[in-house]
Amino acid sequence: MLQVLILICSQNVSKVDCQMETALDIINGPQTASVMACGMQSQALLAQGSLLRHKGEYAKIRCTPIDRPTKTAFKG
Repeated sequence: MLQVLILICSQNVSKVDCQMETALDIINGPQTASVMACGMQSQALLAQGSLLRHKGEYAKIRCTPIDRPTKTAFKG
């Protein structure tokens, strides 16, 4: 599973430097099953047009894997 994250960054920040630590805002989108679905969901969110509130901002899409707990064998 992937989590859709949309980073809102200032145009003063390069696209490479637009990360979670430098973003003006981080919008959590839906969880998706594939990279393709993540891209489609992100485009749908951006198409609504209300994410960028100020001039001089741009959006960067991230499809971040969701951490799942792993089973470990108990050895005692």
